[in-house]
Amino acid sequence: MPVLKPFRALQAKEALMHTVATSSSDFNSEAELRDELRQNPNNYFHMSKNHLINEDSVPGTSDFFRNAKVAFDYFVDSEVVAPVSGDIYYVYRQTANDVSHTGIIGLCDIVDYQRDKIKRHEHTRPATEDFLATYIDTTKVIGEPVLLSHHHKQSLEDLLRWIIQTEPTVDYHKKGKRHQIWKIEDPELIRSFEDEVASLDEFYIMDGHHRAASVSKLYEQHQTNDYRYCMSYLLDSNQLTISPFHRLVEVNSISFESLMESLRTDFVIEEIPEYAIRPEHKGEFVLRCNEGSFRLIHKQSSSMLDVQLLEEKVLKAIFNVADSRSDDRITFIATDDELNDAIVTSSAPGTYLFLLHPCTFEEVAHISDNNQFMPPKSTFVEPKCESGMFIQPYGGV
Repeated sequence: MPVLKPFRALQAKEALMHTVATSSSDFNSEAELRDELRQNPNNYFHMSKNHLINEDSVPGTSDFFRNAKVAFDYFVDSEVVAPVSGDIYYVYRQTANDVSHTGIIGLCDIVDYQRDKIKRHEHTRPATEDFLATYIDTTKVIGEPVLLSHHHKQSLEDLLRWIIQTEPTVDYHKKGKRHQIWKIEDPELIRSFEDEVASLDEFYIMDGHHRAASVSKLYEQHQTNDYRYCMSYLLDSNQLTISPFHRLVEVNSISFESLMESLRTDFVIEEIPEYAIRPEHKGEFVLRCNEGSFRLIHKQSSSMLDVQLLEEKVLKAIFNVADSRSDDRITFIATDDELNDAIVTSSAPGTYLFLLHPCTFEEVAHISDNNQFMPPKSTFVEPKCESGMFIQPYGGV
């Protein structure tokens, strides 16, 4: 059974948490983020995005990693963050647009990852693994948890529901989201969480594949318990919101008429009203372009995920996309703001917006259980913890 253990965390002072914890989605532009870093010395992005305000810092260089360590040393020396007494769990609840997600923060065992008890569904890139491994090993902290999930377990959900009836340790609003944190220190409660988690058969990585792979690499190098565990946010599958990444394709090498002719090989095409932008069923897509809006219905039932169908039958077969992640003709669209902009962009000639139906946790789990991999940018999973909200000391001192 996979492990999720309590840990001796570092935590921002409760009164400063909202100034430390941060997310890229909080900012509308790089310029806005740069201004935030200049004005707020406590923002956790002084570590991972220090290149925005340091001319001598380029991501991946020794200066970048050194500046990240200097930034974290400032957080500690100025007592912006401090160690928590004893090994604890956190319960973290995030609420936005009247939807709440609740789960547990603890440490997973990277040996479970290596033994496939923590299952993955995405390929990782060695260059990104190396970058994150160097970043973590230099700063000696992990400031953002891997997002894990599991098949529904009612008794664990009941325990979490009981916890959140009590007064949270931290409770604040920021950028339209409410963040609530309960510090689980009582030994009996800790044992209850350990017992509940111990009965789970496996965890599934929903976000943070590269972080998990980087920690695995570091553990292989050092082979000590200081490098063995990785901070994780574990949620029941019914606590996740899984949205698709839509695809905006900008290409002038194929005409609308040729595209439609090629699509008819595998899809029934129906013209639909302009306001209809969400596919209603599995095996359906919505195409928006300068010539109108269309529903694409796959002609045959298929065990493939919709994102796999789109990759194979459209992006590869028609647009000759070898790797959608690296093809600069493709933009991935996830948030509502991005989608609104993409809809406007799709009115330009030679621009095609393909909208997908979301996959389910069960589909992701099936892929993982069969040691298969999903295409790049297949799922946009919420909630996402902000950087610096929870901090794991890592690798010893």
